[in-house]
Amino acid sequence: MKKILTFVFKHPLGDCSNNGLTSKYSHLNLYHGELNEEEVNELPEDSLILIERVLLGKQANYAVPVEFYKTKRHSMAGGNWVYTSDSRFPSDSPISVHDRVEF
Repeated sequence: MKKILTFVFKHPLGDCSNNGLTSKYSHLNLYHGELNEEEVNELPEDSLILIERVLLGKQANYAVPVEFYKTKRHSMAGGNWVYTSDSRFPSDSPISVHDRVEF
């Protein structure tokens, strides 16, 4: 499992994450690569996990808070993104964060 510090990008008109993780922090650690369940259980709650997927033949990755990853809770995009200029970032563009949950 790899870790990289990312910065949260928010829309200037407001946050739609419904008090999601990205509404509370300006930077978050993103974990990606081979995930070990034991290691995931020890991660701080203010971390993100990269979900890699392919839709219609194209990469469509997104990130979820560790809490949602552990509980398999359904989440959706809250309008915020993470990115960094570090060349180790696992994407060529910002990654959407799915930290919105409807109650």
